[in-house]
Amino acid sequence: MLIRKMALEDVTAVVQIEQECFSLPWSEKSFEDSILREDTIFLVCEEASVVTGYMGMYVSFDEASVTNVAVSPAFRKRGYGERLVTAAKEAAKCAGAESIFLEVRVSNAPAISLYKKMGFEELGIRKKFYEHPVEDAIIMKVGI
Repeated sequence: MLIRKMALEDVTAVVQIEQECFSLPWSEKSFEDSILREDTIFLVCEEASVVTGYMGMYVSFDEASVTNVAVSPAFRKRGYGERLVTAAKEAAKCAGAESIFLEVRVSNAPAISLYKKMGFEELGIRKKFYEHPVEDAIIMKVGI
């Protein structure tokens, strides 16, 4: 398993995973534009040259904000999510961040469990944050 910086040639595979995992997936252009920015960190996880997951964050001053995290359904329960979050925490710290924030669907028990395992704490709820279906988000934070 390899965690590395996302490259333009990874975008097609990342978009495929995004479409498998989210009801309102990002487009190829959204990923391309984001990974070229100076204030972002986008990582992929790969196994035998196959992109199995990814994670993205924006970094502003001493805070990082997670944009998206996903592991292909075919590769779940193998530690990819944990490795991505660990690598992202280190990358955010190197970029000067002191904390990472994220939102997660209240119904996404596996993700919430992972984030808690990785040291994230619940801060509150964003009402009707998600669409398709409409759902609240739990706001979480971890210091790094």
